[in-house]
Amino acid sequence: MLKKLLFITLFILLSYNTRVHADTIYLKNGNKITGIITKEESESIGIDINIGATVTFSRQDIERIERDSDLEQTKIKEEWESEKARKEAEKKEEDAFEEGQRDKGLVDYEGKWVTLEEKERLQAASIAKGGPVSPSHRESVYKKDSKKASGFAKKLLKKGKWLIRETEHFSIFYKDPAQAKIVSDKAEYYFEKIVYDLGYEGEIAWDEKCRVYIVESVEEWKVFFEDIGFNPDLAGGFVPNYEEKEMFLCALSEGYLAVTFPHELTHLIFREIADKSTIPLWLNEGLANYEASLTSVSNELLMKYITKGRHILLGDLLRMTDYPEGKEMRELFYAQSEKLVAFLITQYGREKFRKFCELILKDRSFKDSVLSVYKADFKDLEDFNIKLVEYIVR
Repeated sequence: MLKKLLFITLFILLSYNTRVHADTIYLKNGNKITGIITKEESESIGIDINIGATVTFSRQDIERIERDSDLEQTKIKEEWESEKARKEAEKKEEDAFEEGQRDKGLVDYEGKWVTLEEKERLQAASIAKGGPVSPSHRESVYKKDSKKASGFAKKLLKKGKWLIRETEHFSIFYKDPAQAKIVSDKAEYYFEKIVYDLGYEGEIAWDEKCRVYIVESVEEWKVFFEDIGFNPDLAGGFVPNYEEKEMFLCALSEGYLAVTFPHELTHLIFREIADKSTIPLWLNEGLANYEASLTSVSNELLMKYITKGRHILLGDLLRMTDYPEGKEMRELFYAQSEKLVAFLITQYGREKFRKFCELILKDRSFKDSVLSVYKADFKDLEDFNIKLVEYIVR
């Protein structure tokens, strides 16, 4: 996500080990998660960050783990139980208040208790301004969908009154009608553009819509990220689990829709195309940056490094399986990956690019895939590299 985007795949665990420890997991991206480890497997580690809230991290994303004492484990559990009891008491108090308001003949509309007549007037005004459907419909939709929502979504949906706007491929959860209209207007455009660029127009059919959660307040975003155990300064949006088709966005500025949204949507769509296949890091990030229209930034950055002979060599770029260390090297990685994708799509067409991607996803080497699909365009890999650099600098 952009501001060098945070990409973490989080999976809800279905079973637990009986042996637990209080632990701190340090991730390579700088995040630190404290909780109780509940499951360890050869490729992943699951950790409880609260009662009923478990997340899983790939061992490849973990820098190190620090295990604490049994006393610390007990302390963490006590804090969780105390927090749970506090929230249950607040919920009981809130339920009692709402029951009292209803006894007075009032109804909840947009977070305010009003008479039925006031509600009718406010609804009419909202619809005239292109606003949401009635709260009763909103609440019934939320209850119907609540079982589908991930643990992260449920944490967010518990706070405040949420509305839903439906489009062909998206269910947009929001509080501010203006933000919902902006996202819904652009969401389908980005979907069609990305699918077209990949050469899959008319072939991507989602059984379930992508659920987009818009947090309009920076403060709410920070609270949400702290609740799920992440640093809120690292991302303006993220997709925790591609299989669940959930996207969380913070409306930090107009750029969140022009950059973060298409970037994350590209990851989501391409992951579905790839299915179980491994996506090379350069292709995954390069394609997402290409769809986010970061070409001008990439050109400026690349010219600087290529002129000084400090750019990432093609072979090194293709072999990368993790993000480079340091801000400048990460920026360079994103820029070169984006230009490589742009070169293939804009210069040789999306049909060839689709065939190229299909070979890559079948675990064919980059060299074999290029010389198979683009055999009429490049004599060898050296010729490909020369023409790529010429494309960048011209």
